[in-house]
Amino acid sequence: MKQTQKIEYITHSDSVIPSIPDNEGHSFSRVKVFLLTFGISLLIGLMINFSRPAVYQAEATLLTSAPTAIDQQSLEADVQHVAIQRQKLLGFELLSETLLRLKKISTMADISLADIRQMLDVKPIPETNLLSMTATGDHPDFLPTVINTWIDVYLEARQHNTADASQQTLDKLRNELQQLENQIKAKQQAIALFRKQYHINSSERVENEHLAGLNALNKAYNDAKEEEVKTKAKLDAIKQAIAEGRTVVPQQEQRSLSHLERRYQELKEKLAEFDKRYTRDYLYLQPSLKFIPEQIKKLEKEIRIKRKVGQNSVLTEAYQAYQAAKQVTKNLQKKLAEQQKKAAEFTTLFAKYEQLVEDLKALEELYRDTQVRLVKIESSQFEKYPQVDVIERASFNDVPIGPDYTLGSLIAFGVALFLAFFSLWLIDFLTVKDKKQADKGFHFPVSVWFNPPPAAEKLEPVSDTGRVEQKHDTASLPFKVPEYSPLKNDTLEYLFQLSNPDTQQLILLLLSGLTPAEISQLKTEQIDLETGLLHLPSRTIPLGKRLQQLLENAIKTKTLWQNQTHLSEDDIDALLYCAFVDAGIESQQQAPAAVLRQTYIIYLVRQGLRLNLLETLAGSLTPIEMAAFSRFAPEQRGKRVDQVNPIYPLCDEKICSPED
Repeated sequence: MKQTQKIEYITHSDSVIPSIPDNEGHSFSRVKVFLLTFGISLLIGLMINFSRPAVYQAEATLLTSAPTAIDQQSLEADVQHVAIQRQKLLGFELLSETLLRLKKISTMADISLADIRQMLDVKPIPETNLLSMTATGDHPDFLPTVINTWIDVYLEARQHNTADASQQTLDKLRNELQQLENQIKAKQQAIALFRKQYHINSSERVENEHLAGLNALNKAYNDAKEEEVKTKAKLDAIKQAIAEGRTVVPQQEQRSLSHLERRYQELKEKLAEFDKRYTRDYLYLQPSLKFIPEQIKKLEKEIRIKRKVGQNSVLTEAYQAYQAAKQVTKNLQKKLAEQQKKAAEFTTLFAKYEQLVEDLKALEELYRDTQVRLVKIESSQFEKYPQVDVIERASFNDVPIGPDYTLGSLIAFGVALFLAFFSLWLIDFLTVKDKKQADKGFHFPVSVWFNPPPAAEKLEPVSDTGRVEQKHDTASLPFKVPEYSPLKNDTLEYLFQLSNPDTQQLILLLLSGLTPAEISQLKTEQIDLETGLLHLPSRTIPLGKRLQQLLENAIKTKTLWQNQTHLSEDDIDALLYCAFVDAGIESQQQAPAAVLRQTYIIYLVRQGLRLNLLETLAGSLTPIEMAAFSRFAPEQRGKRVDQVNPIYPLCDEKICSPED
């Protein structure tokens, strides 16, 4: 009969760990294997680590400027020039010359060109014209010699290049001056021919014949137009006076007409005085008075004729003056049109003339600038001052930059530890007695590696009897209810921050208990911002501060939605779906609006609100839906509406901590 070992279990809240009797002999051999493998691996790793030679570095700094113009200093960082100089420093020609000089001045220069390439490096300092030159190797006393020789070779090369560039620049400037001189002469001849061909007498445009004549005609036309207006006004005034019955006569006839009118008035007054005293029969009996009526009639006729003749004369004179002024204006207008055409043609020609003059001035200015540059270069010796400066030469540095022996030791320790554990696993794998034991793999905790369990025993896990069955389990109900799960507060806050104002308003309205149908039919008249209430046909619900602010901003634009005046239920679901996609939220095959509304109802149920009072805040619910929400009810439940907070935290202020 096979003897079995007694296996005891130590039970924890979440796991069961088997407690197995020690097997001292086997454990001792495993410890020896572990320590031996770890020690040998660590020793080999440390030997490899500390056998690496120390690496030293010498450094120098150069300031270089662009040689594009030999007489111009580079004021700003020229990235392209710095990159070019880096390539030149690392070029074959410069490194070959450096290697030749090193072999002449140093006994340690038993190196090849490939070694030099690997040893040297050039790095540009950002946003400057500085170059950092470094040499890396295992001989700290030889590295400064390499860099300083490298610098000397580079300086000589730059000096030769500067001299060549100076001569090339001089030749180039002389050729440019000759070409500019020829161009200036040709341009001057073209200007003289142009002026002669098109009769340009003055460099001032207004002083030339066509434009001067245009100005004179403009002035004459303006004067004639003014005279026409005056004569027309005078003619209209005379016609108006005649129509009103006023006396209109020439200036020279006014005195005689006034004399007749005065004589006529005196006789009228004299006859009126006689009529007061006597009758007309008595008047005819007096020889000295009987002619008065006849004289009055005669004077009336003369005055009427004189007025008529005077009116005709004045009207005719004014009309003739107006017609004459009108004709003068017409003639001047015709001449002005012809002169304007000529002036326009001349203006076009003069613009060409001015462009020729401007071109000549530009050529002359360029010629002078080129002359100044040529004089400066001829009077300066740029080849003695190459455009490079050694800011800092290389010096001896006995502080190694590598390798990192501490890091290497840590890596060796980690590798040794891994190999030790791997050797234990390999031994277990190679010494298993059956397939079932081989399938077990690693044994946890780690202490089991040094004290493995018996191979013949099968460990059965002990079930956790301390777990309490969940309350309000809806699985046992005789009818099927849907499963709801709320969105977390941090998810809602993230969704809210990613959304636009319209979508934010939709989220907060759904988290206030409104249905999509109620939101699509919502009007601004139902919102009372003073009391913070929203009046729906079936109920009145309070508004949070954040939701009030959004509604207030929306109402200022006289519509609840920025992009359109009305949102359908499909529009609501589409906007929320886009927001869910942007936030990476999966709605579990439910409409986003339904998920948000369910989150609000679960918030109310978790506060202990009676299920049959949910409709007072969240609108119409079916009995099946209320039953589905029952699994979120706490132990302290059955509260009235006034005993819970109906405003979801996101509607009132920003949520800082997540809540399941």
